Formats: sequence, C-alpha cells, structure tokens
Amino acid sequence: MENRTRRWPKILALSLMTATLLAAWLTTGVYKTRFAEDNRLVFFIKQQPSFRVAFVNPFATDADSKPLSRLSAQERQEVIDYCRYRLGIATELKTQDELDNCEGASP
Repeated sequence: MENRTRRWPKILALSLMTATLLAAWLTTGVYKTRFAEDNRLVFFIKQQPSFRVAFVNPFATDADSKPLSRLSAQERQEVIDYCRYRLGIATELKTQDELDNCEGASP
C-alpha cells in the first residue's frame, strides 16, 4: 500500500510534464527566414492550436514577392497555412488583395 502512495507524485509530475509539452507543441510554431546572409529560426505563438510546428514564411525573403498568378499550388497552401496559424487570417487566397493583406500583416 505504501508503494502505491509513493507513485502518485511521480505520476502527477509526469502528467503535468506531458500536458505542458503538449500545450507547447500545439501553440508554438517556427519558420526559417530566407535572407541572403542572415538565415535564422523564428519561433512564434500560433493563433490557433495545431499539431503542425514547422511553417514556411513566404514573405521572409530578400526576393521580390510573387503575384498570386505565379504561385504554385504548394506555395499557395504554404501562404494559406502561414496566414492562418501565424497571423490569424483565414483566407482561401483567391485574389491578389488577399495575398497583399497577408503580406502586409506579416511582421
């Protein structure tokens, strides 16, 4: 009986650590900047919880922004995901104005 009593603090500590790690995983994101000389990882608090952690910031680059008509399907999805989770902007990215709004709101 005494042995079971000693397990509760360990179980409680393990449960708290697991809950903390899960909360951090769901609410923290990261992307890599793509500048010519200063590439670094940028951590951010997600606007919505998600199991996805790594994102692409299409606006953190030295290159000129592509117009919407030149974005591939994958690039569009990266912009949609970045705007949703990093900026809290829900968009289907159907117009150039929606792309410009995301770019303008990006830090």
